[in-house]
Amino acid sequence: MNKSLALKNKIYLFFSLISLFFVFLYLLYFLINGERGLISYYKINNYMYELQKTLSDIETKNIYLSNRIKRLETNTIDLDYLDEQLRNTTGFIENNEVIIKFN
Repeated sequence: MNKSLALKNKIYLFFSLISLFFVFLYLLYFLINGERGLISYYKINNYMYELQKTLSDIETKNIYLSNRIKRLETNTIDLDYLDEQLRNTTGFIENNEVIIKFN
């Protein structure tokens, strides 16, 4: 009887260790590859970095365009900038100017 009890305890111990090992593997797998795992964390960080870079580019462009708008407002008009825009859009030149075109 004693031997069968010892064998029974060893079998329980063996299956409990095996089940613990599989639970550990399961948790380790989802720690690395799960929805909230390490790989997902680094993917999200990378995506956030790209979005921050895009935001920075858009903010820079916004500042540039705001500056252009501010230079053409009626209260604070920049005459040199207005002249430059007129020449770029209409091709206007004055009588004493010569156009030199390089190909």
